[in-house]
Amino acid sequence: MTGLTAHRVAAFITDTFPNGRYTIQRTDEHQFTIALPETASPWDVLRLVEPLSVGPLSAVRHDGDVLVSDTRWSSVDVENEPDAVTDGGVVPATVDNEHSSGEAGNLFTVTSDDEPRTERAKTEDMDVSLLEKGGIYEVHSASDSYYDVDVVSGECSCPDTADRCKHLRRVDLEIKGGLVPRPDGRLP
Repeated sequence: MTGLTAHRVAAFITDTFPNGRYTIQRTDEHQFTIALPETASPWDVLRLVEPLSVGPLSAVRHDGDVLVSDTRWSSVDVENEPDAVTDGGVVPATVDNEHSSGEAGNLFTVTSDDEPRTERAKTEDMDVSLLEKGGIYEVHSASDSYYDVDVVSGECSCPDTADRCKHLRRVDLEIKGGLVPRPDGRLP
């Protein structure tokens, strides 16, 4: 299931939390408020916030409730529409013609110094998402294959035997660019 839904939010509430009625209410298109049972303590609220703050989800304690937001959307009101915030999807690559102005800060700009694997990491369509705290990411490649990348050990499940395959390099670029959560699961 993708995106922020009441079902996805409810999946984090398990039998380790107090029994009772949990009310999940959508407050806007990309945000939910979870009201815990009356028997829940402030500690229970904090225990629920931690597992909900994974990947693009952000959870905070708010007036005894838990406010869950999909951080891929900002709350900036421009013509009454939220701005999309990148979540590690396809990033258009550009070619650096002697450091063209405005492109120097773009991590996905291809330079003449780039190795072939780095160039492919910058230009190929890949979706990167945090799979597990501790630095395990999933890369969905243009060939419709899925690879597990462990940035801590520097390993990838792809068949490339070279040091630092394009998948490892792409995950590294997206972490540095703040496009995906850090290995500890926190957003930049």
